[in-house]
Amino acid sequence: MLVFISDLHFVDETAGKHNIPASAFENFLANIKVHADKAKAKELKIIFLGDIFDILRTEEWFKEEEVDRPWGNNTAKMQESARAILNEIEEKNRDTFKLFEPAAIGKRFGNIEAETVYIPGNHDRLCWLIDGPKGKVIELLGLKDSNPENFKLHFSNTDYGVYALHGHCFDKFNYEGGPNHTDKDYKLVPIGDPITTELIAKLPYKLMKNAEASGNLNPTERENLKRNFQEIENVRPFSATLKWLLYQVEANRGLKEIIEDTVDEVVKEFQELTFVKKWRDRHDRWYNPFDTADKIQGVLYFFEKFKVFSTGRLLDITDKITALFGENELAKGAANLFSKLDSRVQYIVMGHTHDPLKKALALNREGGRILEHVYLNTGTWRKRYHECRDGSDFIGWKDMTYVMLYTPEEKPNRHGLPVFESWSGSLKREE
Repeated sequence: MLVFISDLHFVDETAGKHNIPASAFENFLANIKVHADKAKAKELKIIFLGDIFDILRTEEWFKEEEVDRPWGNNTAKMQESARAILNEIEEKNRDTFKLFEPAAIGKRFGNIEAETVYIPGNHDRLCWLIDGPKGKVIELLGLKDSNPENFKLHFSNTDYGVYALHGHCFDKFNYEGGPNHTDKDYKLVPIGDPITTELIAKLPYKLMKNAEASGNLNPTERENLKRNFQEIENVRPFSATLKWLLYQVEANRGLKEIIEDTVDEVVKEFQELTFVKKWRDRHDRWYNPFDTADKIQGVLYFFEKFKVFSTGRLLDITDKITALFGENELAKGAANLFSKLDSRVQYIVMGHTHDPLKKALALNREGGRILEHVYLNTGTWRKRYHECRDGSDFIGWKDMTYVMLYTPEEKPNRHGLPVFESWSGSLKREE
């Protein structure tokens, strides 16, 4: 029996208190035990499918010079900071990590041979690149150091008919490599790294400094403003963050000028980053008017006009920018990937999008044998904000999704093929 979860985004809480409580993982493991017992499973692997640790969503990087940040020159200082951030993540989630200690897993699952496996994503890319964090990840997730499946960029097992990866290799903003998806490709820094830190995390960081300097807020107002703007990280897709920002301005009209000045300040600093300048030069192609660089430029254009245009005009711009971002590239990537895989693979499992999904891609009946191609996405356990259909605002709730795969022996069926289950729960509660 295999269980896949992803996008837990454990953080150090400097950029927002977004960690998932240990009680959620206690319930998760209890449910997995029920399913494993019912299937009479002899083995159990819990696969952490990337973005488990968030080394980017932190204010700690603002203490460092650009050269010592993850998009700098891979300095010893950068590696030291990454280790310190991971140590703080451990401190903030200690009760959760205790649940995955080998002794705790062994006690819970008894005679079932149970273990954990870790596949890196883009927000925890440094956990894969740097030796120090690797050792800490092994400790925190209870990994077997001898298991070669750990820290690979994909997981595959034909007994379960599965090929799994985080999925950011199909996202041009979070993958800088080529179509072969080699280790070297994954090591390249994508534009999504500085976007996460230098735009998304820095905006509330700078805003609070500027708001506090103005002296216009009492402690309660200050805390509410900070919490609301830190939630921007939980808005998906990225293009929707533009509208989210507009709604926050409307909800804080008394701070409109401070917010606009802060946006202007953060965007100018982002555009002056050496990495961003070089990335734009590499990607802005004159023969393609809608390349990746143009999409980023569209977002920056929105920010540049934030102080000038009316809300109505800005909403029109966001609609045009959203249209540029197009469809979910992961589903398309999964469909193309099947042709390169072992013919026994039926399921491609990914995370990354924060959008739990089950999508039928193809069905082949040749030779009297059924072969299904299905794309499964594990979503996220973090809170997600969804834009209202009438465009009035966003509403948020928490989802908890995991995907399970069984061999024909664990779940007998008339076709004698591996089968899947996808379980999702949602929680709407204002903390």
